[in-house]
Amino acid sequence: SRLPETRPSPFLKWVGGKRALLPVLRAHSPASFHRYHEPFVGGGAMFFHLAHKRKLPKGAVLSDNNERLIRAYRGVRDAVEDVIALLHDYPHEKNFYLKMRERPIDKHSDAEVAAWLVYVNRTGFNGLYRVNQKNQFNVPFGDYANPRICDADNLRACARALHGVELRVEPFDLIAERAQKGDFVYF
Repeated sequence: SRLPETRPSPFLKWVGGKRALLPVLRAHSPASFHRYHEPFVGGGAMFFHLAHKRKLPKGAVLSDNNERLIRAYRGVRDAVEDVIALLHDYPHEKNFYLKMRERPIDKHSDAEVAAWLVYVNRTGFNGLYRVNQKNQFNVPFGDYANPRICDADNLRACARALHGVELRVEPFDLIAERAQKGDFVYF
């Protein structure tokens, strides 16, 4: 017999994430809509919930002003096995974390950005994403006993959910130019 597919859930912890509010949000969501837009995607709790429930029509658009975040989504969508392979090689060690934190990640592939962001997110203090004025990640090491750095099943489920999704680096106000009557825009 076939095992059930893993339910996609956010692969990143994100400040302001709405995972705990999903029951309330679901109650206020439209039963049907044309296209889904999420201009502050963050961890994507609402998107992954709707994707799991198969309530997303084709043409969903996820966007954020944070280029590394959107590149991480692209890396998971387009090269999830590369992301998983990289994460399997990343140890949970403070010195490695500090080296990763200093890494000039923007010059690397989307898969490398995704693995980097998942790693620093899962091993940094409170799952924070914070950069200084030079766009350098500066969150201190989180003192966790055994963080789950690589959840391969969930990453693959997220990749399936992201298949065919448009991922954009852009400010939220551009949604006004793209959204049409009958679309669901989740702010």
